[in-house]
Amino acid sequence: MLEYLKLIYYYLRPHTIIIRRISNAMGDCLLLSIVLQGLRKKFPHHKIIIECKWPELFDNNPLVDWVTRRHINMTKRHIKPKYRILPNTRDSVYKQISQYSSEKEIFYPEIYLTKTEIEAEAQKFPFPYIAICPVGKAKFSANRKEWGIEKFQRVVDNFPNIKFIQIGSQNNPLMENVIDARGLAIRESAAVLKNAGFFIGLEGGLMHLAKAVNIRSVIIYGGFIKPELSQYKENLNIVNIVDCSPCFSSEEKHTNCPTMKCMKAISVKDVTRQIGENFKEKLKKILGENK
Repeated sequence: MLEYLKLIYYYLRPHTIIIRRISNAMGDCLLLSIVLQGLRKKFPHHKIIIECKWPELFDNNPLVDWVTRRHINMTKRHIKPKYRILPNTRDSVYKQISQYSSEKEIFYPEIYLTKTEIEAEAQKFPFPYIAICPVGKAKFSANRKEWGIEKFQRVVDNFPNIKFIQIGSQNNPLMENVIDARGLAIRESAAVLKNAGFFIGLEGGLMHLAKAVNIRSVIIYGGFIKPELSQYKENLNIVNIVDCSPCFSSEEKHTNCPTMKCMKAISVKDVTRQIGENFKEKLKKILGENK
């Protein structure tokens, strides 16, 4: 009843803007925080509503007035941000979405965690540790983003004196010699990332969530997508462009790649070496605090 009354209230206001979800995926919902930043600058006195399946991503966000899971009928006050990723696409996802609210600035995802939320996860999972998720979301991209859980396991094994915490879906296979933090609520996972030394994973929602809490990541890209379209430059982005790269398209659902040669050619040895080189000081700090 309260949500219905809110809906009527905002509909009747002449200065209300409704941002509609890109998709139901967590990462895409988080990317709505990009257009939100530009809109608030442009319309400081408007009421801004976000429609998405993950409203908790916007808890404590001072830039939004209301977030609802309810599907709102389209009006002239709707903004439905979209991005396209095709082989010939040049503008990054972040530039494409930012252009819905700003002609010049490029924004990046953000989430507002409270001190209490961060400290609660720190009590359950004390630092120092590295957060890791070895599995991507295959519903749309099939196997094209996957490096293989066995390879992630070998990376973990190559750092025997460092604690790893596995985040992600409860349905993901649990790795060996890691602390299980699968199945947490999304804000809890964000707090685990916030408290981590860094994150190791694949291109996708958790990569965006790590950016939103200002944590660097090691992202195994392979060659399915041009990295400049979705990478964060501060991350260690491990790319392998091959003759059939890029193969990803945001316009169609993918089938499994039969060769996976872009991913298969990325060795555990090389990933371990690059982590050691690019996160040398962070690893020293983690090892020092573990003594």
